[in-house]
Amino acid sequence: MTNNFLSLIFALLGAVFYSLNQIFNKKVVLAIGTLPAVSVTFFFLTVFDFIFCYLFENRNIDLCLFSPFSKNPDLLKEFLLLSVVGTLSALSLYESFKHLPLGVSITLANLSPLFVTLFVFLFEGVLPPLGKLITVFLILFAVYLVVSPSEGKRNYSYHSFAWVLPLITAVGWGFFGWEIYRMVQYYHLSPFVVAFYTSLFMWLIFMFLNIFDWKSFIHELKKFFKFKKLLWWSLAGSLLTSLGFITSTVAYRWAQAQDVPIIEAVLSLSTPLSALFSYLLLREKLHKRQWVGIILSFVGLLVFFLS
Repeated sequence: MTNNFLSLIFALLGAVFYSLNQIFNKKVVLAIGTLPAVSVTFFFLTVFDFIFCYLFENRNIDLCLFSPFSKNPDLLKEFLLLSVVGTLSALSLYESFKHLPLGVSITLANLSPLFVTLFVFLFEGVLPPLGKLITVFLILFAVYLVVSPSEGKRNYSYHSFAWVLPLITAVGWGFFGWEIYRMVQYYHLSPFVVAFYTSLFMWLIFMFLNIFDWKSFIHELKKFFKFKKLLWWSLAGSLLTSLGFITSTVAYRWAQAQDVPIIEAVLSLSTPLSALFSYLLLREKLHKRQWVGIILSFVGLLVFFLS
């Protein structure tokens, strides 16, 4: 098998992992609340990211822990900014799990490529071609279908404006993707190092926020000893997130430059897959209009990348 074919296989695996991880994350959020859930999940995510960084970077602990900052002390500011944006994005997404079907949350959060394009335009002055601009309007129409009232009734998401939460995540992920690209390309950092430090700093921020209601946090943590399923759900969500990052990273590394948009298109499968898995595993039902919006969003992202 050629590297191009393998890169597509790994991209597909990444889409599946990125779809399944939120199933377990939502279960934890509904059980113990947003901040405790994201704190526990990112603790395990930090552990997994360090293990994979150690394994994929020739088992060099110094490279994973100290080397980035010894070479460029300004990187600390970059990681802090990235972590603050990532924290806001994660909290918004996890909070949306309490109010929206998973398929709706992920569909809106996966609009981050649109905001990446916006940041490229703002920082680089590069305007996307007309075809992509038309695709943007198609995706915006898909968003309208996902969050608008259906069959004469108001969707809960529309009525409560909870759909704004995953859109905040989309903006954050757009900036997140742009910053990671800068750090990997301009500072020549390993993506595994970036993933580990970002997870670590985000977890530290979450733990700092727990100080303001530490009694409630301790109370929720005790549930992990009482209900073993919570522990397994947290581990599964974190591991799947790490595996999604690794498989997508390998897909990018093996792909030819001209095939990168195809890799992005395959990864965008996480949009309809999240809706499908939430229906099969969480029994979450969507209106017909929302399904149409989700499919249109996926098609729009597909055209967006392939154009």
